[in-house]
Amino acid sequence: MNKKKIILVTFFVVFFINNCGYTPQYAQNKNINFSIDLTSISGDRDFNNFLKSELSRYSEKSVESGKDFQISAISEYKKSTTLKDSSGSAKEYELEVKVKFFIKSEKIEKKLTLKEKFSMKKMSDNFEESKYERSIKNNFADIIREKLIFYLLQL
Repeated sequence: MNKKKIILVTFFVVFFINNCGYTPQYAQNKNINFSIDLTSISGDRDFNNFLKSELSRYSEKSVESGKDFQISAISEYKKSTTLKDSSGSAKEYELEVKVKFFIKSEKIEKKLTLKEKFSMKKMSDNFEESKYERSIKNNFADIIREKLIFYLLQL
């Protein structure tokens, strides 16, 4: 009798967890009805390459909507020392990216500025530190893209 209760409870728990209404973050945005034409981008080369690849999935022309945005961007990347040890060498950095977007469409002309910051500790291996910094730049590009897309969806 006890074994049957355990099996029954397990079945119901699994059934309700599978049908709890979870949807992936971008499942609702599958039918985005606009396109982005990145006309120019200047600033930090690594970050700009990451941002271009993130925005390239929105470059298809949408025939139905007529919402085609021409966007130019200026990025500024800073790596500043926030903490030093007694000998004066850096122990912690603050990474910051600031992107100014100039958005144009048939009816709209807007400016948007987005910023992201991250604190990073100094690593003993310079190669690993530069690899980690590149991955942070990639994450910055992903976050900036998300914020830009949500902004464009509201227009």
